[in-house]
Amino acid sequence: MKFTYLIVSVTVTSALLLAGCNAKETTVEKEATTAQASNVEKEKNVELTKEEKIAELPSPYDEIGKHFAEWELPKEGRLPKTDKAYQGFLMEDGKDPRESAVIYENGYGFDKKTGYYFTAAYERDEEFEGRPPEVTPDQREGMIMGIIAEIVQDGDYVIEGEPMYVKDKNGKTIPNLTFMANIKVDIEAHVITPIHNVRYYAEKDELKPLEDWANETLNLFYDASETNDIEECWKSYLKGMDNIKQLNDTFNLARE
Repeated sequence: MKFTYLIVSVTVTSALLLAGCNAKETTVEKEATTAQASNVEKEKNVELTKEEKIAELPSPYDEIGKHFAEWELPKEGRLPKTDKAYQGFLMEDGKDPRESAVIYENGYGFDKKTGYYFTAAYERDEEFEGRPPEVTPDQREGMIMGIIAEIVQDGDYVIEGEPMYVKDKNGKTIPNLTFMANIKVDIEAHVITPIHNVRYYAEKDELKPLEDWANETLNLFYDASETNDIEECWKSYLKGMDNIKQLNDTFNLARE
């Protein structure tokens, strides 16, 4: 009987030991899980640097963003704040241009903080015709950002509320030719020339990623302009506008 009790005693003790081990293991597992969750939460709360955010952008925006983050407005050729030229500029935010703008001898004005081009002063003839001088090589980035920002600010000129499809006199659903015509007018009047200018400056600066972006974006708008398929027209147009928005977002991040 003693032998029997001994076995029971050992068995119970073993069970208690195993239970204790299991409890410890469960506690350790819970602590590890809690620690992992805490680390994940910390990672979520860690603010990425601007450089890290740019590095996470898809190609070619990561390379473009890096270049524009490193660019600075040139020091040479700036007009002194006392120059009367500052009196002729009005900032959209109502700020004093002598404090928030940089104006150069060639007439170009840039936002002091972001480097975005916002205006140019140049002589015109009696018929109000004339051309601004060529920007300096160090001003090109500011010009590019200003061009893209202006397209985004203006938005598209597709008439709001104009449906893609309409009913004909027989009640049949047909493509709305006015809708497609508006897209093509917007492309021709407000997009093609500015993107060509971006490509021109990118070529001058040998910014291959931006040059490739411009070619791709132009092709999308050309496809939209040349097709008679309303779905293809709208699809290409939207993709082109999305490219412009992504580039503008990249510039905003790079210059924040």
